[in-house]
Amino acid sequence: MPLRVHLPRLFTAALLASAVSLVVASCGRLSVFQDIQLWSYDFLVNHGSYAPQSSELVFVDFDDATFATLGQYPIPRNLIADVINKVSAGSPRVIALDLLLSEPRTTTEDESMRHALTKAGNVIIASQSRVGDLPGVKPLPAFCQPENPDLDSGFCKDGASGALGYAFVNMPVDRDGFIRKFLLFSYGPSPSISFPIMTAQQFAGEPIQPDGSSGIRFRGRKIAYENSQSKTVLVGRWNPEPARPISALSLLRNQTDVQQLFHDKLVLIGQGSDAARDRHLTPLFRPARENASRLRMPGTQIHAAAVETLLSGQAIKIVPNIALWTVNVLLFFAAIWLLLRLPLRYGLLASAGLLIAAYVIAQALFTAGHLWLRFFSTELGLALCVPFSTAYQYLQERFLRSEALAEREQVMGLFSRYVSPEVAQQIWERRSEVVLAGEERTATVLFSDIRSFTAMTSGKPSQMVLQWLNEYLTAMDEVITAEGGFLNKFIGDGLMVLFGVPLSNGIEADAVRAVRCAQRMIERVDEFNRKHPAGSHFPKLKIGVGIHTGTLTCGNIGSAKRLEYSVIGETVNLASRLESLTKEFHTDIVMSESTYLAVRGVFSGLRDLGPSPIRGFDHPIHLYSIVVEADQPLTHEPNLPSGARV
Repeated sequence: MPLRVHLPRLFTAALLASAVSLVVASCGRLSVFQDIQLWSYDFLVNHGSYAPQSSELVFVDFDDATFATLGQYPIPRNLIADVINKVSAGSPRVIALDLLLSEPRTTTEDESMRHALTKAGNVIIASQSRVGDLPGVKPLPAFCQPENPDLDSGFCKDGASGALGYAFVNMPVDRDGFIRKFLLFSYGPSPSISFPIMTAQQFAGEPIQPDGSSGIRFRGRKIAYENSQSKTVLVGRWNPEPARPISALSLLRNQTDVQQLFHDKLVLIGQGSDAARDRHLTPLFRPARENASRLRMPGTQIHAAAVETLLSGQAIKIVPNIALWTVNVLLFFAAIWLLLRLPLRYGLLASAGLLIAAYVIAQALFTAGHLWLRFFSTELGLALCVPFSTAYQYLQERFLRSEALAEREQVMGLFSRYVSPEVAQQIWERRSEVVLAGEERTATVLFSDIRSFTAMTSGKPSQMVLQWLNEYLTAMDEVITAEGGFLNKFIGDGLMVLFGVPLSNGIEADAVRAVRCAQRMIERVDEFNRKHPAGSHFPKLKIGVGIHTGTLTCGNIGSAKRLEYSVIGETVNLASRLESLTKEFHTDIVMSESTYLAVRGVFSGLRDLGPSPIRGFDHPIHLYSIVVEADQPLTHEPNLPSGARV
């Protein structure tokens, strides 16, 4: 179909898609929307494949079994120092101690810790950056003498005893209490690198590099910011155990081959026990499997996931808003177009298909491309497309129904006076074929007139004249209606009848109906005269009929307040002239050559009257007549469409 046929629907779909986009964008400011948006991240994490456990990271955990055996909290520092010594004996590349060493203990404990840190020489210890009501916390000088005491992270002085460096372990918490990202730098005028950055840099042996305003570059890979203001990064290496867990108890009991476990590894030491209260909500708290436990991850394992994200370069990048909304608008447009174009059930199935497709695409991008397409806005918009399109169709239906009723009143008002109710109904059903504004058609026009009507009615009471004239016109109307004619005008005692407008069954079929109607009108006048014999107050009637087939203009004619459907043109004028010639040729019916050519294969008894000059026409017109006999058979009936006689 031509594009112009679809343009109104395309425009409507675009308008509704824009409205849906505006509503969804407005909903984006709501707290519940933002919470569900975060939940969609968790959904993608848990319904894709988890990242494999790192082969480079090991987590030495002071777990519940260790606490149960030791029976004391906090853990004595000499025992932590013992674990550091045993780990160090395995020659790890870096040791990251996720414990705050900010408060003094006994001299024995602190000395054991200082000695263990100094001996290892590659330990990064924890600090805490000041954020809001959370105070800043640095390690005791015995464990680290910062090169720059004003920074939350940095290296300890060369030659001094204690750790290699320190870094803040703060993790940003989202509005729903979940941890999904990590900081690269601390807040404030003097930003410091975070615990994951410090640890990853020492392990990789190279520093991070700036890469514009959108992220950093590390190990030759781009690490995109989740938020360029806060310099946060979305964790992309989620696993229930990102680093291989080793119970500290097994080290304390010398049950572990430290060389095999720790050689050239990044070893994180922390407390994953319930007593330490260092377990947090992460996306893994919402597992995909029903029988899976709701996991609260130890803080050290979250750091491990952050470090592995940096080392692998697989941080989650958020699909830019412009790309997201381009996809959204296109999908909304497609959904609404299908809902408007298809039957409702198929439109709903198509919308459901788009809903599923949007999730599948988002999941594939997340799992394979580490891209977060925030598909909740897409799903919400696709869901809203259904009520929006349904509401539009309902309003359109109501509007069209009102419009159709008004159009029906107009059409029925124009035609019901001239045709039977059945024919008027057919005109309404085929109203697309009726052009009220005016168009050229080929049709057959029939004019009839009572001969010597003025002389016949002279001196007669007007009431009597009106009575028998109405009876005559009623009889003619019955004949015309039976033959499917359109009785367009009563002109005193004359009639103008149209065949082929407002609807046509074909030029030949229209002409055949006109000639047959003329014959039946003559026969009906004979019946009328027999019904009212001489001597009654009804005079004996005789009519003449003129018929011509040709081009005319049909449509509404009249003023702004009063219109009627009629026809104009030479065809009408010629048919009227032919009716007046019936007196000169002493015949009841005179038809033009064009009508004759259309019906000659149908009727017998046709008679050639020869060419004749016609007033108002420059050249003679060849004329014909037909014998009217009540029992005259038709040679054959033209094929007329079933139920289409109008």
